[in-house]
Amino acid sequence: MSEPVPSSSRLPENYRSGLVAKVTLADGGPVRIRPILPSDLGLLQLLHRSLSDETVRLRFFGPRRELPLRELERFVTVDYFDRLAIVAVVDGELVAVGRYDRPPGSIEAEVAFVVRDDHQKRGLGTVLLRNLASAAKAVGISRLVADTLPENHPMLDVFRHAGFPEHARLEQGVVRVTLEI
Repeated sequence: MSEPVPSSSRLPENYRSGLVAKVTLADGGPVRIRPILPSDLGLLQLLHRSLSDETVRLRFFGPRRELPLRELERFVTVDYFDRLAIVAVVDGELVAVGRYDRPPGSIEAEVAFVVRDDHQKRGLGTVLLRNLASAAKAVGISRLVADTLPENHPMLDVFRHAGFPEHARLEQGVVRVTLEI
């Protein structure tokens, strides 16, 4: 499947073109990072359907084989300011997505990530986190917060080694990680 490449005249009004980048991952492989587009709905659905049950459980804290259309629409419809999602694209396919959501006017945003199973352990989580942190800082966000299952060691390691002051605490079976950016 080929990735849509809209002309700049067809990009959403607040699209942050400055966040588009080509990155070389830890294993030497290339990936394109860019903000999500509303036209990515089908690609996002394919990404979700390609995830293992375990990856879905770790991301959504339970089984979710299908995402409802309304939720997919919400995931691809962002304002690029208070709500931003950055996707990783390899060979025209979405292989990872990271996002932040903040209440308007807050200095804190919640972050979440998912990486397709066959692209895990390549450094994508770290790349997405650093790009989201930079984008968040540019709009006045100084703290990122994530809720992660205690057994999600790869994600906890991404947060721990991201280079930001980090605090983690266990609350009701979920690790709440706070990063000062």
